[in-house]
Amino acid sequence: MAKKLGRPTEVDKNQIMKVARTLFAERGFSGASTRQIAEGVGCNVAMIGYYFGSKEGLLDTILDSYFKEAMHVYSSFAAVGEDLALEYPEFKDPEIRQFCKALCAFGNYAYANREIHQIMIRDAMSGGKLMLNALVKNANGVVPLIHNKLRHFIAQKKLAEDVDINIVGLTLISAVTCSCISNQVGTKIHGFEKIDEVFFRRLYVHHVRNLFSSYKNL
Repeated sequence: MAKKLGRPTEVDKNQIMKVARTLFAERGFSGASTRQIAEGVGCNVAMIGYYFGSKEGLLDTILDSYFKEAMHVYSSFAAVGEDLALEYPEFKDPEIRQFCKALCAFGNYAYANREIHQIMIRDAMSGGKLMLNALVKNANGVVPLIHNKLRHFIAQKKLAEDVDINIVGLTLISAVTCSCISNQVGTKIHGFEKIDEVFFRRLYVHHVRNLFSSYKNL
């Protein structure tokens, strides 16, 4: 009797994404097959096609989810409202405290999802365009949000008019990216005990203090 064709037995879509993230980070996009991903999940390989269309669609979904959540995490701490005077006594200005808090939240989120950065750097080094396409699709991620906040500070005369927001944005993002790609750079090379919330607070308080060093009511 012929076997009836139909939808494959369902599995947790998020579990497929979780296993794929790990394999893509360890072996690269081209080095991890859909069969290996399916075996790691314990499901039929057809489920990847059912949920994501293809391996490319799977990675696109993973990256899209990451960028959207990263922007949400940053934005949720970017607006003034919460009293952060005790958490960030280094700054008198509530907006500057909030800016530093948002950067720390982004850094912690990115590091907790550092597999994503490892996937993207592998793709970039191999000449792929998956990372670039994902960034373009998500309007360049957190970068425009940081740029807009810097423009706001310039308009409020809390930053000088000649501040190069592109250089500042690159500096603020690069520190996180570097830590995500290899925590050994931070621990073994630069001498930090570990990469954690304390590290990111120390990192961004330093950067924000330097950025606003000419602003009297820091």
